[in-house]
Amino acid sequence: MTPTRIAVIPGEPRARVELTVGALAPRLISRESARAHVAVAAAGMVLLGGDRVDIEIDIAPGCTLEIEDVGGTVAYPGPRSTWNLSVRIGAGGALTWDGLPFVVTTGADVLRRSSLTLGADARAVIRETLVLGRHGEHGGRLVSELAVTDDEGPLVVERLDVHGDAPEPGVLGDNRVLDAVIAIGFRPPTRAADLEFAGAGAMARHLSDHTHGSPLDDVWGSWVAHAERSRHDVTV
Repeated sequence: MTPTRIAVIPGEPRARVELTVGALAPRLISRESARAHVAVAAAGMVLLGGDRVDIEIDIAPGCTLEIEDVGGTVAYPGPRSTWNLSVRIGAGGALTWDGLPFVVTTGADVLRRSSLTLGADARAVIRETLVLGRHGEHGGRLVSELAVTDDEGPLVVERLDVHGDAPEPGVLGDNRVLDAVIAIGFRPPTRAADLEFAGAGAMARHLSDHTHGSPLDDVWGSWVAHAERSRHDVTV
């Protein structure tokens, strides 16, 4: 299947935004000379068993991309499906992506990979909400991998392997929802339970058995605002 692609290149009076429809359909909402707001929604039934979804995001130096998720994602029962996200942010660029729930239904088997590469002074704030099962379900198997590299080398490398029918103590336990906000390229204001990276960045997480009422709603707003201020300070 054709990869979904979003690229932002600066221009006057408006940035050039390249959009390629794959499993997801990106739609331009607005743009300025070095900034774009894009919505993404499923172009069809996603994820069916055996599907492969590839998403490529390329943000030119000095540009900002805001992605708005529409509808979230449901992985349906069947053989292993894969979801590959590759992000490249040029020097001084920025990405914000407020992702909606990614639901792994009972009987589904999903490998989800996210890879981000950031240039000097680049910023990103990403939210991901992983859910095992729809209401009343235990959920299937999910392997979720995250790798983040900045101009100094690896910043975050982690792997989560969970199965709704076999909960493990010390991982999700009895919880079926893992909500996370990830900040990269700057130091956001953190709470006591948040994880601060050795390099510039942090992660806030919340475990629950439901998606509503997450305390990370406030964290998301605060960290996005801080990323904007930090980027402006570097620019000026």
